[in-house]
Order: sequence, then C-alpha cells, then structure tokens
Amino acid sequence: MGLFYKRHMNFGGRLKYYLVGFSIGIIACLLIFKGRGCEWLPNERVLNSIRTSNIYFTAQDSCMMASNNITKKDVFLLLDNGDVNFKASSTNAKIANYKLNNVNKESEQKVYVIEHNDLKISFDLYERDSVVFISKFNDLEISKNCSEESDFTKAMYLPNDMTLEKLSSNTLRFEKVFRCEMDCYEITDKDIDALFANGKVLFDHSYPNKKPNPLYFIEQEINDALFVFWVEQGATKTRLNRIARLKEETDKSTTYSVEYLFSEKPDCNCN
Repeated sequence: MGLFYKRHMNFGGRLKYYLVGFSIGIIACLLIFKGRGCEWLPNERVLNSIRTSNIYFTAQDSCMMASNNITKKDVFLLLDNGDVNFKASSTNAKIANYKLNNVNKESEQKVYVIEHNDLKISFDLYERDSVVFISKFNDLEISKNCSEESDFTKAMYLPNDMTLEKLSSNTLRFEKVFRCEMDCYEITDKDIDALFANGKVLFDHSYPNKKPNPLYFIEQEINDALFVFWVEQGATKTRLNRIARLKEETDKSTTYSVEYLFSEKPDCNCN
C-alpha cells in the first residue's frame, strides 16, 4: 500500500511540473511572442494560412490603397502582427466562384477580417487552392475614382526590402558550387552582404510560395557586371545555391529568363 502511494505521488508530482511548464509555454506564446510561433492558436493559424497562400489584388485595390495611403508593406505587416476579428469574419466555408487569369473557378471560401493599428482588411481565403483575394479595406466601398479601374487580378509579393530582410535573418549556408563561383567571379563576402541589403528580387521568376522551401532569384550589379543569385529559403537557413552572370548580348526584354541563365554552359568550371 505504501509503495502504491509513493508511486501515485511521484506521478502526481510529475504531472504538476508538466502542467507548470506547459502553462509557462502558453504565457510565453501569448505575452512574450504575442502568439507568433504558436501556430496551433486560432489567430496564428488563420494568419499563417493567408501568408502561405498566393495573395492577389486588382487595379481597383491598388487605387483604393493609394487613396488611403496604404502600402504593400502595410498589408504584410498586418499579416505578421494583426488580430483576426472572428466575429466580423465568415469562418464557415461556402462554395463560391472566383476568377484567376481569366479562368473561372469554384472552391470553398472563408472570409477573414484582420485588424492592426488603424488598418482593417477583409480577405477571401480559398484554402484548398492556396489562393487569397483582398476584398475590402477598412469597410470602405470602392470609390468613384477607383470604380473604373480594372478588376484583373495580379499577385501581391512581399516588398523587396522585406524579402531580403527575411532571407538574411536566417543563417546563410554557402553551397560548395556557390563558393566556387564566388571565387571565379571575384565576388566577396561584402558583396553578399550588399546583395541582401539592396539586391533586386526577380519576383516574376521566383517562387515565394513554393513549399517547403521558397526559391528566389536576386539581381545585383557587382564590379560593373550584372549577376543573378539563386537563393533558397529554409526553415532556419538560407541556402545560396548558384551564381549566373548576365551577358551583355542578352536581351532582357525577350530572352532574359532564369532557366536560360542557369541551363546554358557556365563561365566557371564549378560543377
């Protein structure tokens, strides 16, 4: 009987310590990190679903943003730090039609209202298709000045500076072939620092929503030559994969493509 009691008390003690630690973890998520990193929380699950989807907006949306001094950076800061107003949202999925690239599609739609500071945006989320549309800003109807703008959708990418900051915030991992190409092109570590400070992300060629590892191609001029860097974002590391030099005879308006640059015979013998 005494042995059973002792074992029972040991289990109770372990359970107590577990619950204390679990509670501290919840408090850390809610108070210290404001829910970021706790993807199982409803608010963070919604924000993460939208952030990892393809976000689209129209010329009408762009006009409304300009009229109300709203930038793309404001939209992505909202998705990083905002709060979902579940009462104002439509969280029950319903079948709805949407048009993308002049193609009519049908899927389950949820509408989420997200607020941060003085900004409130409604998003139409088609989670199964990983597609999101901006539907309304601050409960404002489309103004007369913007009503004649096109409703053709185009992708909204994370702004250039935020993308570079996100990539450089991870530990940089230099692949062997990348180091070889750096030596071949006489590119220094300082040049790589400058790449993540003021490089130009080629969004039309990149795959920012590729899962699990987004791919980016970044253009940068170094020593009077134009280079394209192939960068891959991991969970904790940013991998620098390849470097290609843009030749003078390449016509960017017609033949410039990332696939072409990295598939042709390389300048450096680094394979």
